[in-house]
Amino acid sequence: MIIFVLTVFLEIVLRLWTFGAASGSLGGSGFAIAAFMSAFFACLLDLASRFMSGRAEKNLKTGMIIFLVMLYSSQIVYYDIFRTFYTVYSMANGGQVLEFIRIIIDTIIEKIVPIGLNFMGGAMAIYAARKLTDMRRAKGVKTEEGSRGKTGRNRPSKALAICSAAFMCTCLIASAMIVEIGSHGMDTPYEYYYRTNEIKGNVKSFGLISAVVLDIKRMALGFNEVPEKDAIAEMNGYFSSQKESSKNGMTGIFKGKNLIYITAESFTDLAIDKEHTPTLYKMSREGVSFENYYNPVWGVSTLDGEYVNCLGLIPKAGVWSMTESSDNDLPYALGNQFRKLGYVTKAYHDHDINFYHRRKSHPNLGYDFDGQGGGYDFGDSWPESDLEMINQTTEAFLTPGEDGKIQPFHVYYLTVSGHMEYNFRYQEMSIKHEKEVSDLKLSEAPRAYKAANMELDLAMKLLIERLDEAGVLEDTVIVIAGDHYPYTLSNDEISQLRGHEIEEPYEKFKSTAIIWTPDMEPVTVTKAASNLDLLPTISNLFGLEYDSRLLMGRDIFGGEPGLVVFEDKDWISDRGTRRELASSEGASDLRYVKETDSRIADMFKYSAWILDYDYYRSSKLS
Repeated sequence: MIIFVLTVFLEIVLRLWTFGAASGSLGGSGFAIAAFMSAFFACLLDLASRFMSGRAEKNLKTGMIIFLVMLYSSQIVYYDIFRTFYTVYSMANGGQVLEFIRIIIDTIIEKIVPIGLNFMGGAMAIYAARKLTDMRRAKGVKTEEGSRGKTGRNRPSKALAICSAAFMCTCLIASAMIVEIGSHGMDTPYEYYYRTNEIKGNVKSFGLISAVVLDIKRMALGFNEVPEKDAIAEMNGYFSSQKESSKNGMTGIFKGKNLIYITAESFTDLAIDKEHTPTLYKMSREGVSFENYYNPVWGVSTLDGEYVNCLGLIPKAGVWSMTESSDNDLPYALGNQFRKLGYVTKAYHDHDINFYHRRKSHPNLGYDFDGQGGGYDFGDSWPESDLEMINQTTEAFLTPGEDGKIQPFHVYYLTVSGHMEYNFRYQEMSIKHEKEVSDLKLSEAPRAYKAANMELDLAMKLLIERLDEAGVLEDTVIVIAGDHYPYTLSNDEISQLRGHEIEEPYEKFKSTAIIWTPDMEPVTVTKAASNLDLLPTISNLFGLEYDSRLLMGRDIFGGEPGLVVFEDKDWISDRGTRRELASSEGASDLRYVKETDSRIADMFKYSAWILDYDYYRSSKLS
């Protein structure tokens, strides 16, 4: 009973400080399932402890209480930093999180109220559990032959065992009934049990303990797995039925040019203004500008954002998709595409190149990969300087060969200067430019975000200068895209930067990308788009040979309607948002929602299967 009460208490604290009271997460089917499953696990633990000696029983319960408190508290901290919960996969690979120890300490201090409540509840539970154990055992010990055996271990009565088993079955049946009887639509327990493996949705639908157990089960047994031969046959049929993107007026306009592709940490249009980031401002106005572009956040923040930017696929939930792709055939990655054409293909990162095992994954994208901790040293600041990275690396691809010519190149950069947390205490790029943003009428975090991105602006200024000095600026295209929006900024802080109160849930994801080369005609894109569309768009602009059916994004300049997909399978299209259209009374709108939901479910499913079954290596399409 004590473990049950504690777990429900911890669940309430978690939901209040992650989803928020206004989210409805404290009521409805999700919380009911969490309560039933808490009762199940508490009863299971109590029954198991009845077979133990008094000391072992107390130690088991004390250990379990400590584990629960630490689990729930650490998830609150992790969620505040990354806006999701950590999975078992991430925990097993989580040693790298210690690089963010200062952020973790700051977050623990910031979240001292929920963490303090958790530890107070845990201390009370330990005291009560030990006392009740002593009282029950003292009352139950009558004779050596009675309730205790010669070993001194407890032996629960058959009646107790039967009642406990019946109670646990009831909890499971009740939870299953809620799943089956409730809505089968998006963002429901049914969706997250049968169709979607996503940790945040699992926690909301089943409670943290059940979500962890479900995560372990799916890691061990897979999720909706089918035999490889069947899966590949199904994918061949699905992709063969898709329509290829049509050629258009933008097809091949950059053919033969060099490409510099940049995944910029937390980059959005919020970082751009004429005074503080003049180079980014100039590029955004002279190149392709986007009016309806979004940058969703996926489960593994930067790494998943890179995966989307570089591969045009939806990341698989619960794993590090980029890492898992390290041994797969990736023919449509830009590094591999340009390398086939004889280009020099290099990639650089100004943070530790071993982080997220990029030293293994990025060469498989077709790059000679290097950076901090490899052949370069960009200093010991946190975060490192994008300007310093550009300063040290351009010589490697802008130096003429023996024939006096610079070989065609494609270079990929992963920046870090714009990394959270946004403050003037230890975000050293923000500190470097603090005085330059002192005129902004913003609170500290938004000003620090602007300041950090001034380093990216200086890096782009230097890059353009180096390209110009080498005589290849007119022959080079620069593409800049964020990995995700700056999710550690609160809605209020993003609203300060926007100049108005943002609308939930979509506007915080509003962003931009830059596609620029000197003297190009400015282009404005009004259709709904996201970074999922960048790979096919770039491939089309450069006239590369690729099968558009095998990517989940679509060429932004093609004839297909725009579609933006989010981690929870919510979406925005040229026709409107899912929430608007789903609440419509029009039959055509509801039919459109159903069709789009089905399409997106396929996008998630087949993206995961492409990764799991190394599909590009064996695909055979008609």
